[in-house]
Amino acid sequence: MGVIILIKWHLKTYDELTKADLWAILSARISTFVVEQERPYQEADHLDHVALHLWAEEDGEVLAYARMYEENDYISFGRVLTASKARGQGLGKQLVEHILSSIQKHYDNPTITIHAQADKELFYEKFGFKAISEVFTYHHTPHITMTMNVQKN
Repeated sequence: MGVIILIKWHLKTYDELTKADLWAILSARISTFVVEQERPYQEADHLDHVALHLWAEEDGEVLAYARMYEENDYISFGRVLTASKARGQGLGKQLVEHILSSIQKHYDNPTITIHAQADKELFYEKFGFKAISEVFTYHHTPHITMTMNVQKN
């Protein structure tokens, strides 16, 4: 008999996050982006205060995470991660599906623009994103700007 994983999905504003939520999210982000990817930068920033935070957790541990926020004339999301122990199980695909659904539900602007790590370009293309920039370096890592329009339900 296989192991049953009980994953819970959460979507909260910054003000709705508990201290435990915030700690688990920041811990996962630092573990992935600063430690694992060896990218020393200010991981927590002003966008955390205005973003919607989406994550999947099991027993209080963040397995997947992203934050969504409104920019000048588009919606964006970032800090997209799947914890190392949960990779290869389709959780990243589920996360992007949850992101797109949440954007449709919570934002009026149909344009989504992201700055994806360049090695994830093909992954985001599967969801309908198109590259609109050359590769550039952001936080010591190659990125590419991608965009798509979502339809309101």
